[in-house]
Amino acid sequence: MCPQFDSGPRHLILTMPRFVKFTQKEPMPIEIGEKKIWICMCGLSDKFPYCSGKHKYTKDEDDNKNYIYDENFNKKVIKSLELEEE
Repeated sequence: MCPQFDSGPRHLILTMPRFVKFTQKEPMPIEIGEKKIWICMCGLSDKFPYCSGKHKYTKDEDDNKNYIYDENFNKKVIKSLELEEE
């Protein structure tokens, strides 16, 4: 299955069959000359790769659990991932 994009620039509709876990809960600051930018490290930004402040939703995450967020940033714990051999 190929990724699909909506009408917004670089907004990915999650149809890719991949599981990626983002473990950081804060953006990474980068200084370029006198300018400072923040790079998204939580994976929730709607301005990716730049931070949009959505990391606030990850503050109370347990590092030993996996989560999934819906389009309204409601969080659910992933109880299990069933794996199948190809």
